[in-house]
Amino acid sequence: MSFKKLLGLDLFDVTEEEIVEKINEANRLQLNEVEFAFFNKRVKVKISPVNPKGMMKGYQDYYAVK
Repeated sequence: MSFKKLLGLDLFDVTEEEIVEKINEANRLQLNEVEFAFFNKRVKVKISPVNPKGMMKGYQDYYAVK
């Protein structure tokens, strides 16, 4: 399943790169959501305030199979 379809944007005229770029920009600006509009359809993507980069840092051995 593509990222575009997962977000419900499969009918929108936007690339996956543009979606990720817009979400990253909103995250950088500390916005709570991003809205994509195409004709009369709108999709809002809510953004978590938790920074996903390095979120699991330090826990890589925790899930290791021994």
